Amino acid sequence: MSTPHTSPRTSTPGTGTVIDTGPGTGTGAGARTAPAPAGGRPGARPARTPLVALACFTETFDGVPYAAVRQAYVRALEDVAGCAVALIQGPAPWLPEVLDRFDAVVLGGHESNVDPRHYGAPPAPGPRAPERDTLALDLLPRAVDAGLPVLGICRGLQELNVAYGGTLRDLTGTELGEAHREDLTLPRDAQYLPRHPISLTPGGLLEQLVGHPTADVNSLHQQAVDRLAPRLRTEAVTADGVIEAASVTDAAAFALAVQWHPEWYAASDPVSKNLFTAFGAAATRRAGARV
Repeated sequence: MSTPHTSPRTSTPGTGTVIDTGPGTGTGAGARTAPAPAGGRPGARPARTPLVALACFTETFDGVPYAAVRQAYVRALEDVAGCAVALIQGPAPWLPEVLDRFDAVVLGGHESNVDPRHYGAPPAPGPRAPERDTLALDLLPRAVDAGLPVLGICRGLQELNVAYGGTLRDLTGTELGEAHREDLTLPRDAQYLPRHPISLTPGGLLEQLVGHPTADVNSLHQQAVDRLAPRLRTEAVTADGVIEAASVTDAAAFALAVQWHPEWYAASDPVSKNLFTAFGAAATRRAGARV
């Protein structure tokens, strides 16, 4: 969650969306759809509802593998961004053949961390999600090069940085890590309340969306950007030097990733709402161009 002034007074619990893929399968299925955003010129063709590819994970419940993602992401994309959502699951070797069927891409967070071997670092303790690493590191450059709007959240920022040649640092067990992780003794909704302020890059994409030079955001991560990839631009930082947001400098469309979790309070927090609304507008433009 993020806010330029105060914490939201309402909360929306984030539950899990889980789709049974059956043993040994590797593709996700679509989620429910929402109406397209209102607006447009009088007499103009109604806006086409954009279809967003939302990356998911393989989770096992009662010995059965599922394609899973938290419902908070789906709600934010449908109810705030005005998009239809389809889950995609790694490793997705079919991706190049179907990417042009989507209007935008979202990569959200997860308890797992990007494997250090992908950015040339020594092995480190997990948890890992190799199928998600494979999907993200292939999908992100393809989507940006194809002109699809891209939104990364938490792990999605880390994946974006690694996909373009950057590196990460492990905060686990450090003083910095304690400052950036959630308090597990709190109720889940409280864990997603603001934890620290961030400073937005003057004139950057995120500052334009937020309309303020600073914002307060939540913090639930144990990996962080170390060396920023050459094609990325810092959009926000904390006082302790952690990069909280970055964009792709030469992207033809919206291409932004944030370290915090705006999806949890997307409908009530002004900064989160602006972020998802702007992403939805970019996806709608892409969908309209394909009609």
